[in-house]
Amino acid sequence: MRIGKLLITSSIVWTAFTVCDAQPGKKVGSEKILPDQKYTLEDFALDLNASLSPSNHMWVMSGWSTVTPVSNTVMGVGDCYGPPLAGRDFRLVMTLAVNGHPVKDIGSTGKGDVGLLYSGGKWRPDRIIRNGTYHFIVKNDLISFSVQSELIPLYNRTGFLLKMTLKNRTGKSMNVKFMPDISPGKPLVNPLSSWTFGQPPRGNDAKSDGDHHWSNESVSITLLKESPEMEIAADKSKITYLGIVFTEKNKPFLPPESLKEWEVETEQAWKGRLAWALNNIPVVESDIPGLDDYYKRSVVSGLVCIWENPSFAVNPFLSTLGIDGGGICSYLWDFAGYSPQMASLLLGDKVVDNAKAMTAIDLTKYYAYTLDGSGIGVPYSYSTWSYVNLVWTIWKHSGEQRELFDEAVRLVMENEELQSRQNGLIDYGIQNNLLEMRSAGWEHFVASPNSERAWCLERLADMGEEAGYDNASINQWRKSAAEIRSAVRTTLWDPGARWFKCIYPDGHEEIIYSIQAYDALRAGVCTRDMEDALITHLRDGAFLFPYGVSSISGEDEIHYEVNDPDWSGGGAYTGEGPILALTMYELGRPELALDILQRFFWMGRHLPYYPQEQFADRPAVPVNKRANEISGMTGAQAILYGMAGFDPRIDGSLWINPQIPSNNRLNISGYGWKQNKVDLIYFNDTFIILLNGKKVYSGKQKPVRIL
Repeated sequence: MRIGKLLITSSIVWTAFTVCDAQPGKKVGSEKILPDQKYTLEDFALDLNASLSPSNHMWVMSGWSTVTPVSNTVMGVGDCYGPPLAGRDFRLVMTLAVNGHPVKDIGSTGKGDVGLLYSGGKWRPDRIIRNGTYHFIVKNDLISFSVQSELIPLYNRTGFLLKMTLKNRTGKSMNVKFMPDISPGKPLVNPLSSWTFGQPPRGNDAKSDGDHHWSNESVSITLLKESPEMEIAADKSKITYLGIVFTEKNKPFLPPESLKEWEVETEQAWKGRLAWALNNIPVVESDIPGLDDYYKRSVVSGLVCIWENPSFAVNPFLSTLGIDGGGICSYLWDFAGYSPQMASLLLGDKVVDNAKAMTAIDLTKYYAYTLDGSGIGVPYSYSTWSYVNLVWTIWKHSGEQRELFDEAVRLVMENEELQSRQNGLIDYGIQNNLLEMRSAGWEHFVASPNSERAWCLERLADMGEEAGYDNASINQWRKSAAEIRSAVRTTLWDPGARWFKCIYPDGHEEIIYSIQAYDALRAGVCTRDMEDALITHLRDGAFLFPYGVSSISGEDEIHYEVNDPDWSGGGAYTGEGPILALTMYELGRPELALDILQRFFWMGRHLPYYPQEQFADRPAVPVNKRANEISGMTGAQAILYGMAGFDPRIDGSLWINPQIPSNNRLNISGYGWKQNKVDLIYFNDTFIILLNGKKVYSGKQKPVRIL
């Protein structure tokens, strides 16, 4: 495997080198210098023996169903969800009777003849492949065989397949009986409006009501088996399938002629999804250790948030979390606040439908929408900024969206009515409206999202100018933005601490070293002196740790803790570190940006997709938080829009301002923008840009207009 990768890499480097021999500005023919490339399902595979995901974080989804294996087993299966159906507490445990001898698959860690021995496997977006071995002398007779199972979530229905391949490793025929033990659990029909941030509730116990059939008052579970008993000739292999289908009570389904049809259906659904979802997302290859894997895992973090069920309010539906059944809803801050550029590439023009669904719930009342489009949550302090950020990004990628713009204006103007007449700032309330920390601090009058208010007003002015909005409004927006920046600097900046303070209504002040301060920096409120002061804290032991960043500085003895990485320290929400790196790229500090980003590269080698949070002092993930997160795409965003420097602008132009380390190589193939494809090659301190296969620039790194 290593040799193959080296051969591919060597080939691309040689191609880049020969191109670099051309003189800058010299025309090149229409031949494609980089081959057309797109990621396949196998490109996203992860060796399970290398996985550091907690067992409750290991899932696989089809875009319709999601299912989890039983840890350390070869064929065991746990919960399965496919909204509105929830297979809570479902368990399948397999026993094989081989020549009459029972071989249990229970993941035993004991000694002796303990059954089938799990020997590793592979995660892919469409299936989990697990391997097992049995080699034991029973009553003076050697029984030796291998099992490979493929756990495949179903598409167009709720359930899963187990595809099992058995190989007889002996010199004589082997009889095998499959004896699945089913615990049907507590299934439930959970309304589409009730799939929120936790996993769905449990229903009543399901009971057996016939051969291979279980049900309670609302859900039926059916077991389908092919070849429950088979003879395997000496040194030969055979394949068989087993299927579990969840349906609403008294709603019959039509089984396929062969269960393989359902396997093909899931595989084709995934291949079709990759075709449209990756149409604009390029392949990235670099000699920076760990970058390629980190980028791919970031991309797949978005792919496993895509649900394609026509009964949902939006199809495709981009969930915030969801692969483990919790958080199959769309939360604005995660989706639009952290990864709007990647979401726009992923969904293309369909991202507009997701933005309109946000508009429909009234963001002055709710912060997320459910599968049926209902609003949930509370009026949230970061919703207005997140929505404007999404509209701004959509406008740059897809062009003017007047309906979305008008809603952005409404939200911003209503938000501005909340400002204090005394200091021009907004009191954003307590933790449930902000970061949900477990200490006092970063409450009421805070630098972020007050700073984002100024950013929003500036972006409204920019879009308004393009749309021909009235000059009086545009001028007032810019004037108000300047006043807010001044208010943040004079009221919330502490010159002695050289950090932002938080002010409570009674005058109490807190200095809290929260990573959220860097969002204020990104919003453009800081002077150069303030910027320099903030950046001095981006050091080891403060915000930087060996395996990521901390949401609270490790030097903040009052607020720092390690049991809630999200916003309280010891680690961070998964989108926070990459956004910090992107901010450093935007500020022209690429060395610091890469230093931050590289601390997360372990995740690309050891996690199938990125979780809600991660620790920073060790390569580990909190087991009590959600298994996946849409803002996991922010890592790829930092690479494309920070390091590579893609810069789509409001006037419809596309620029690039690369900040690639001079001694490294980077190839980007197939960045899609408005029906065009852009390829980048950086090697030997020469930067090549190809537009639709034709070279348009060759030279040093600098800002270049592509279109």
